[in-house]
Amino acid sequence: IVEQVLTVRREAPDRPVTSVVFQGQGEPFQNYDNVIRAAQILQHPCGGRVRGQNITLSTVGILPMIERYTAEGHVFRLILSLTSAFDAKRARLLPAGRRYAVRDLAAAMRRHASARGERVNLAWVLMSGINSGVDEAEELARLFRGVPVRLSIIDVNDPTGRFRRAGEEERSAFLSALGARGIGFVRRYSGGPDIHAACGMLGSRARGGETVDGPGVTAAPASCK
Repeated sequence: IVEQVLTVRREAPDRPVTSVVFQGQGEPFQNYDNVIRAAQILQHPCGGRVRGQNITLSTVGILPMIERYTAEGHVFRLILSLTSAFDAKRARLLPAGRRYAVRDLAAAMRRHASARGERVNLAWVLMSGINSGVDEAEELARLFRGVPVRLSIIDVNDPTGRFRRAGEEERSAFLSALGARGIGFVRRYSGGPDIHAACGMLGSRARGGETVDGPGVTAAPASCK
């Protein structure tokens, strides 16, 4: 894990690494000890020299590990990949969503934010007609009432076409619904879709035919996991 950062520094010495996100290489909390150790090395002045607040762990939501992470008091930022505020829908989109109820994950993230004295950080892969409605904004507001929240939103990347990006009008309506309910948000942009290297697309070659552009390509909905 650490070698990835060191390699970037060697290959691009004129572009300093100032932040690190544990995402897209498996669930961090299923490799907990190694991930925490790697983050500590990356933070150390003799290691990666990255500020602890600039190291982010992105989890799909393993409840006992969120609670352990909070209890241990690590300085690294924690973000929950939520994608839907409703259990049934989230379970369809994220297999791990079948194990823990959204309300329990929300409560754990609220406790984490309170212990850290910071906002709740959530990630959201936006999909047209699936999780872009006012009902999602309303449920988010209910789950996190009284707690500062920032929703990190990225458009879905799905080479199969089964999941579509929200259009500008649909996206704007969703963002307006969030803002009206006091939910902060930021839009993230994913580069590399033209070469199937965008967030959620890196598995498309392995999952499908011989080439990424071939008719046999299949991919799960983008979750950046």
